[in-house]
Amino acid sequence: MTAGDSIPARVLIVRLGALGDVTGALACAGALRRARPDLHVGWAVHDLALPLVEGHPWVDRVHLWKRGGGIAGLLSFVGELRAERYDVVLDLQRILKSALVARLCGASRTVGYDRARAKELSWLLHSEHIAPGDRRAPMILQALEFAAHLGATDLTPMRELPREPEAEAWAQALVAELGAAPIAVNVGASKPPNRWVPERFAQLARTLAEHGHSIVLTGGPEDRDWAAAACGAADGARIRDLVGRTSIPQLVSLYRRLSLYVGCDTGPMHVAAACDVRCVALFGPADPQRTGPFGPGHVIVRAPERGGSRPMNGIEVDAVLTAVRSAQS
Repeated sequence: MTAGDSIPARVLIVRLGALGDVTGALACAGALRRARPDLHVGWAVHDLALPLVEGHPWVDRVHLWKRGGGIAGLLSFVGELRAERYDVVLDLQRILKSALVARLCGASRTVGYDRARAKELSWLLHSEHIAPGDRRAPMILQALEFAAHLGATDLTPMRELPREPEAEAWAQALVAELGAAPIAVNVGASKPPNRWVPERFAQLARTLAEHGHSIVLTGGPEDRDWAAAACGAADGARIRDLVGRTSIPQLVSLYRRLSLYVGCDTGPMHVAAACDVRCVALFGPADPQRTGPFGPGHVIVRAPERGGSRPMNGIEVDAVLTAVRSAQS
């Protein structure tokens, strides 16, 4: 009997978002696929993280739950899931919404986190739970516990992101134009307590450019205004402003070609780590052991005070520059 013999033929993974969480959860799909190559893997996801699983070699079917679709959209989504007749559903998100999705699929088995790690009483909706584990363990390793629960034995934390040909060509041309593998300075973060001071990001980018590095600024549309100002205050040939201008496939393709990533605790940090790029990660209240970039060579810069409404204000530019030099050594 092999490890794959105990794994059901049809498995659905529920990890709706966000970018970093979906990136880490892919390791579970990879472990299951290695254990049983003929496995059918489905994935339930929201719009933002769709490009990370659509067309992925480890994922056979993607079920998109569009945000803003209302009751009609939800009913259509659930109907699509039920029609697939999955044998087991893995709820890697551990909240009530994802647990409800798992329960509504109609599968005889739904697996969630143990009671101590689950949120919003989501553990009550599952027929099975993974064994109690360390809440501070890296999230990618916690995702692999679900693969182990089904019988997978090779739990190597592998990550692979899809390659879109047009995005790859775009990124290759951009890096050729820059003349060298750039450093990405990713501005902003989805959670306000995780955000660094915008002016310090601008100062950091200018200083790195003055030292001869090619810089690409990345981030969301909400960061556009000050990113444009940062570019205007430095050598335009050295700093390329891409904030709010890249698709997710373009971001992934660009990050594959970086020499270094600098940014806060946010999804693109995990994308960079999955691309085997060293990260200088700025952390405030969150635990970098649990949600930091996974893998060797990363450098964490922690805020000296982690309480209050703006803990990241305690991180100075000089501390980040020192971390950059350490990551490059």
